[in-house]
Amino acid sequence: MARGMNMPSGNLRRLGAAVACAAALLVGSGTFFPRWWTGEQGGASTAIGLRHATLCGERGCASRGLESLGASERAWALAGATGFAIGCVTAAFLLLAGAMALSRSTGPWPARVARTAAGLSLFALAVGIGFAWTYPGFAGLSLGPSPFLYLGGAALGVGGAGVLLGRHS
Repeated sequence: MARGMNMPSGNLRRLGAAVACAAALLVGSGTFFPRWWTGEQGGASTAIGLRHATLCGERGCASRGLESLGASERAWALAGATGFAIGCVTAAFLLLAGAMALSRSTGPWPARVARTAAGLSLFALAVGIGFAWTYPGFAGLSLGPSPFLYLGGAALGVGGAGVLLGRHS
């Protein structure tokens, strides 16, 4: 058997906590960093996030909600709002699961929090994919870093919380 296969529970707990905290950081960054799509045209830059679009030019920046973007779809704006809310809650539960694992909490709560974090991460992954999939497309904009942060963190959160669940089984 490989040396890493018999990892002591203390190391497994620390690994799960580190993965959960890293996932929380990634999901949180993808949630609050409004760069799902970006672009520049005519001296103005545009960035679209989960809740709003920001247009910056010579006179400063202005933000507007996704529902007010021309012919954008209402379902897309709702997916963005849902993605923002679930991203915040997911990041919080992932941090809580990691903290509980590091504090060596006992009882049923660490497993419940880890299970909730895993479920929220999976839901955030589905909502994030839906938001990206239903993007109505705007001329001159390309994919930014935020979807990779958000979706990667959500996928990592499912795995990190799964490691913590395995510890409590």
